[in-house]
Amino acid sequence: MEDADVKLYESAGNHIFPGLQMFVRDTFLSKEIEEKYLIGKIIREPTYCDTSARVGGLLTTHRFAILSNRFVDFGHFEHDTNWGLYVCKSGSFFKILDVFKVEDKTQIVLLHLDDNWKLFEDCESNIEQDIVKMSRERFLNKFKTPPIPELATKKWLERLLYPVGVDLKGNYSPLEGIKISKNADPKVIKQIQYMDKAIDKALEFIEERNRKKD
Repeated sequence: MEDADVKLYESAGNHIFPGLQMFVRDTFLSKEIEEKYLIGKIIREPTYCDTSARVGGLLTTHRFAILSNRFVDFGHFEHDTNWGLYVCKSGSFFKILDVFKVEDKTQIVLLHLDDNWKLFEDCESNIEQDIVKMSRERFLNKFKTPPIPELATKKWLERLLYPVGVDLKGNYSPLEGIKISKNADPKVIKQIQYMDKAIDKALEFIEERNRKKD
């Protein structure tokens, strides 16, 4: 990596790494879809991504463990469901850091990137290695514990049927270009636009609050 790229990477890292929190998205993936998650690959999720900040036992076969400091708390949109709902903006980029199998369970670790995602291709930092180690340890401590009841309901699991950054046919979402297909349901597009605006406002509030603390 060139010196200039190193500086850009460090600058991007200063935005991505501080204050990372783990969010989980438990689901069932076929073998064909699981094999799409190659360590080091960058993927993009075209829609917003539901996750939970509540980390318990694993009822399903697969867990996406997503590390981010820019998911937004949408708990106020819940109606006594107690999911611990956190959501990211549509079109978000993620780097696949790890695919960890234990018995019949698999954890896929994703790092939430920003628009400087290209800087994270073909490189690995000590921080990323530390994230993998921490995520594996946490998975080993949690996966055999009882599932959190609110996250074991049909209503919650139905929200998590789709993989992240890959469609059900195993096609990766484009990394560049439009985020949502023009052929998508207009109601879906409208909902995504509404969510993005809400997330933008929440992130602006958080950034302003952090500036005042500094």
